[in-house]
Amino acid sequence: MSKKNKIKFKNRPPQPIPKVEKIKPGKTVSIWPWLLPVLGLTFIAFLPMLSNGFTNWDDDIYITNNQLVKNTDWGKMFSEPSASNYHPLTMMTLGINYSLAGTDPLSYHLVNMLLHILNTALVFLFVYKLSNRKNFVAAFAAIIFGVHPMHVESVAWVSERKDVLYALFFLLALLKYWRFLETGKKLNLIYCFIFFVLSLLSKPAAIVLPVVLFLVDYWYGRSFKWKTVVEKIPFFILSLLFGYITIKVQSADAIAGFDIYPLWSRFFFACYTIMIYAVRFFIPYPLSAFHPYPSIDDLGIAIYLSPVFIMALGTLLWFKRKDKLFVFSVLFFVANLLLVIQIVSIGLTIVSERYTYIPYIGLSFLFGMWLNKYAESTSIGFVKGIPFAVGLVFGIISFQRTKVWKNGDTLWTSVIRQYPDAATPRSNHADYLKKMATMPEYKAQENELLREALEDCNIAIRSKPTHVKAYENRQHIYLVLNRDSLAMADANKLLAMDPSNAAAFYTKGFAYMRFNVPDSSLFWFNKSIAVNPGADWVFNARGSLLFDSFKNYKAALADFTKAIELNPKGEYFYKRSNCYYRLGDIANAKADATTAMQNGYSIPAVYRTTLQL
Repeated sequence: MSKKNKIKFKNRPPQPIPKVEKIKPGKTVSIWPWLLPVLGLTFIAFLPMLSNGFTNWDDDIYITNNQLVKNTDWGKMFSEPSASNYHPLTMMTLGINYSLAGTDPLSYHLVNMLLHILNTALVFLFVYKLSNRKNFVAAFAAIIFGVHPMHVESVAWVSERKDVLYALFFLLALLKYWRFLETGKKLNLIYCFIFFVLSLLSKPAAIVLPVVLFLVDYWYGRSFKWKTVVEKIPFFILSLLFGYITIKVQSADAIAGFDIYPLWSRFFFACYTIMIYAVRFFIPYPLSAFHPYPSIDDLGIAIYLSPVFIMALGTLLWFKRKDKLFVFSVLFFVANLLLVIQIVSIGLTIVSERYTYIPYIGLSFLFGMWLNKYAESTSIGFVKGIPFAVGLVFGIISFQRTKVWKNGDTLWTSVIRQYPDAATPRSNHADYLKKMATMPEYKAQENELLREALEDCNIAIRSKPTHVKAYENRQHIYLVLNRDSLAMADANKLLAMDPSNAAAFYTKGFAYMRFNVPDSSLFWFNKSIAVNPGADWVFNARGSLLFDSFKNYKAALADFTKAIELNPKGEYFYKRSNCYYRLGDIANAKADATTAMQNGYSIPAVYRTTLQL
């Protein structure tokens, strides 16, 4: 060392010793004062759902009319798709619900609610880890997740059991992966993979997990090496497998063809959905169970301008590419939306609120970290109260929103307020009203309900002249109102649009039965059953025809027996009792008549006297 350098060293002013903040052994800040209020507020926000019933928006397909659930056929749940989806674990939980409580809706709603509360706790723990154990950030993210009004659909809708269930295992997989990063123990990676499998078996939306794991690597600060890719190969293989299965089992109705919405429009849909989900993170309005696609002739100004939002977001990501928090949070949000941005149009809606269930964790984490940073740099005390202020406002909205899911009437009335001319909400509302009209407690309002349902169908058909469901409902209403010629006309229009429509076949069969043309009636009933062998009402109608017009009591007995297997109504037992009586089997005739009365069916006094009941 030169003399000059030595002198320079000697003249250097003494450097301050950096202070290290010591943490006392065993001194940790408990998460419970933060977590418990979050869970309590979430419970209160969703409390009204416990008094809700089922809706006619897939709940019949998943539960009330689902033989897999009613028979708890575990093998078929794994070997066959249900409701155009492969989610056997979800179906198993619904089967367990049915085994314990039948069709009591409280059981199903309670399970959904408890799963959501558990998921809220897991979000708290996950964000607690991501934020380096910051209770404030974890509480903010958890409360947004727990009570955000956009999440009501995932929780209060019984058919969305798949959302809350897949999210449970998805979050557990993320927590185990974080533990793997912390400890390096391969066992945690194996647990992560197991939870990934369970999540996929609950809902195929989990196939994005491998991409999310790379994002977690990035946030953790893990260097990108060949090893990080190899360890995720099994995850990607499983994602591809379930992706293939999902595409195979999706029905034609679930995926809109490119002849309806051409390729160029899909680009705008993708931009719009990302934009609208981001906007409704802050302003959850309008809320609706159904957000219809726009007309291809006029997509609307918001959709046409949405690419500007995407370009702005992309530009912001580029300029903030060194901001790990911003990049991670935004990409977490986008990655979990990749499957539902309508490049391939899934379902009947351009936007579905349930699709935000996992993605909003990314945005919640981002704003929680920003608020926490601001709170630490200012003496303004109210900043720490922002999570609970936001939670209170969102919680009140969600509290009211859960009531909308009470039944099909409240649900579709709410949608119609937002979209009065949309065909699907109108026809679904009509479907619910015509079912209400058959209930004994609504007997006095039957004509009023049918008139309202008929008006819904007419509006739906004016809005969309090819809307099959509206014609199916209207032809049925015409039959109930004894307007058989109009019912027959609708059936013919249906068959022109859909040559194998089972409902149209049934209508023609029923109308010909009233026209006293039994051979034609039998022909159409047979065609209806061939297309839809699970329709108990068709077996009932054909059985009545065979009994009254053909005097074929054995064949009628078989039809009523099948109807009872599908739906054990008192009316069906009474009719089968008549078959047994005509065939000389008095013991079974008495037994069925007794069962019919026990099920609330009023048997004529003359027949009771005949059977000595």
